[in-house]
Amino acid sequence: MKKTERKKLCRICLCIVLLSVSCLGVLSGCGALPQSAAVGEMPENPGIRVTFFDVGKGDAILIETENHSMLIDSGYDDTAGLILGYLEREDIDRLDYMLITHFDKDHVGGADRVLEAVEVGEVLQPDYESEAKQYREYMETMEAGKMRPRLVTETLSLSLDEAELLVYPPQRRDYEEEDNDFSLVVSMRYGEKSFLFAGDSERERLEELLGQQEFPLAHDILKVPHHGRAEKNSEEFFQAVMPETAVITCSKDKLPDREVLLLLEQLGTKIYLTTEGSLTFFCNGKKLEILQQQ
Repeated sequence: MKKTERKKLCRICLCIVLLSVSCLGVLSGCGALPQSAAVGEMPENPGIRVTFFDVGKGDAILIETENHSMLIDSGYDDTAGLILGYLEREDIDRLDYMLITHFDKDHVGGADRVLEAVEVGEVLQPDYESEAKQYREYMETMEAGKMRPRLVTETLSLSLDEAELLVYPPQRRDYEEEDNDFSLVVSMRYGEKSFLFAGDSERERLEELLGQQEFPLAHDILKVPHHGRAEKNSEEFFQAVMPETAVITCSKDKLPDREVLLLLEQLGTKIYLTTEGSLTFFCNGKKLEILQQQ
């Protein structure tokens, strides 16, 4: 069997398994969030798949199209096995891009292990340095592989098949919050649907997003910034994005702020927490299906 055929077969099997898990959750009444069950019908020929891995209070998000893939952040060092196990099961031995939003250990911690395990076409990162151990390990692995990251200092346009992405860099050289507000922010549009991956943006970075003219801030799906921590301008930001669906990457001992949940609920946003399991979004450009492993 050819590699592409194996990959398609694996995806079909995964869909069946995830649907079974979701149905079991509905029948048994499991799950703290009612939205953790499957929503609607599976889109025909989903052209894009976005997986939010359950790596605790950290980010690791994989975007897959028919011919391309991109990893946004890599979780912790000790959760990298979850990402690598998925890549192996899906027969993915190459990533077109790995984007590190910023250098906190819950975003860059697993980057060295990913780089050692699979081929990465290009690594994207913000233009600053860190003294953190995980950052040093990541850079040492890059140097050992004779790779140089691309420093994103201006808005960058990328394409993954028919998915169009904009990477919006920090606009300043210093912030009160030295790491989180350096977060690269990614806007992705696929057909009629749009995703906004906001990294760990805090107040000053959210101000930049609210004031920028590079892309419309309204998006259908929002990766909530900074694991659901509330900021003075969170309400203004959420009202500008107006997401139909929000994903909060968090852990059971570090849950999102109640204020953030209430603000999103008031907008009618469906909220998913990765504490309930890894999330997979299937999208054909018009319809969206959300499945969560419990």
